[in-house]
Amino acid sequence: MRTEPAIALDFGLRRVGVATATGGIITARKHLPARGGLPQWSELDRLVREYHPQILVLGRPPRPGPELEAALERFRGHLERRYGLSVETIEEHLTTREAGARLREQRSSGERGRQARKGQLDSLAACVIARDWQEKQA
Repeated sequence: MRTEPAIALDFGLRRVGVATATGGIITARKHLPARGGLPQWSELDRLVREYHPQILVLGRPPRPGPELEAALERFRGHLERRYGLSVETIEEHLTTREAGARLREQRSSGERGRQARKGQLDSLAACVIARDWQEKQA
């Protein structure tokens, strides 16, 4: 399993879910509101400064439509230019569904008392992306 610092991103046109992976510990972070797939950069800038990732991991839907494909590639290019880091894409298959199941489980166990917001779901999906990326590297 890879343990170098990484930031995982669950890309969306309206929201980008974010998770950090440091020393094998994966943590959901605040999602980034986005317009047309480009996020408000200030929070991601802060996370990059704070965690010093060696790589950015970008979830890629298995069959994105043309609009999503173009926005995803534009976002990837912005990430590479802005941070000078390698951006690795990993196919995300059902990450949002898995994240939703985890949230329902947390609510039923009493660990989470209220219904999750969509942004929380996106960041939990980014955790799944980070986990899948780490496992793929093992």
